[in-house]
Amino acid sequence: MQLYEEAETISVFGLECYRFGFYVMLGLLAAAGVIGFLSWAKRCEKGTAPLTILLSLVLGGLFSRVGFCLMNRELGGLMPFSAWFQITGGGWSMSALVAGVFLAGWISVRITRQKPGMILDIQACALPLFMALERAGEGCIPEFDYSRELSSHFLDGTFLTFQDEYGTYLATWKLAGILMLILFPILIVDVIHSRKDGDTAILFLLLFGAFSVILESLRYDRFLSVSFVGLEQVLAAVFLAVGVIAAALRAGTKAGKLRLLSILSVLLVVGLAVGLEFALDRTTFSKILIYVAYVLILAVPVWLGLNLRKSARE
Repeated sequence: MQLYEEAETISVFGLECYRFGFYVMLGLLAAAGVIGFLSWAKRCEKGTAPLTILLSLVLGGLFSRVGFCLMNRELGGLMPFSAWFQITGGGWSMSALVAGVFLAGWISVRITRQKPGMILDIQACALPLFMALERAGEGCIPEFDYSRELSSHFLDGTFLTFQDEYGTYLATWKLAGILMLILFPILIVDVIHSRKDGDTAILFLLLFGAFSVILESLRYDRFLSVSFVGLEQVLAAVFLAVGVIAAALRAGTKAGKLRLLSILSVLLVVGLAVGLEFALDRTTFSKILIYVAYVLILAVPVWLGLNLRKSARE
């Protein structure tokens, strides 16, 4: 098969293939392995693993592509519908993929008539491993997933940065991959020790949402963005909010004040995040201090969500 010359390739057992596609394939296989193993370990109904894997592949890929096409504004407006099917040209949304995968889990639950929380927990554990390997593949895409020019020099020469004739930049795809590799064992430990189905999925939504808000803020390639706000970042905030709301609903009325405080914290954080994004894009204020503030304000709804999760468990 003739490969695009501009795309980086890799030789695997003598077979030439796209490097990015190879890492995506590895990620899919790793995620499928996690789903299969945890489905067996949790004694799911027979056929749960292959059904969940198949639905996740189909709906995750479909949502990822459609999400990208709806949010892409490179041409100044919505992508022509005929271009939606040109998948060899690239264009995928990670946040939309997560939504598709969780929908696949819900459909799998309806078909197999099992507890929804158990399947969603399993998928939550598999997603970070796929994401870590997919991010590794992004390293071959030119001018993709990188930060603003760094104003400080303490990261110069490290594996997290790269340089060109204009300055030094953070390779945000590497940082994203590392955070997903850290998130994976956290979720595995949690799903092993969790006493309530669905807790691990909530933990994923809280941490992935918060991580992704920061990661999408750091990147400066204008991927799926409108003005200074990245649409993937907006979806990450939605995941964080869904995690807090899910924890609040499970906690019940006995955690009334904590529930109210958690919901209000999400609304407050969204407002503050918009202000911080404006400061990053339109002011000369120290970006390091801005990101310190960013991390601190995002930690509030995550901490409150975790406390709600604990309250529901008790």
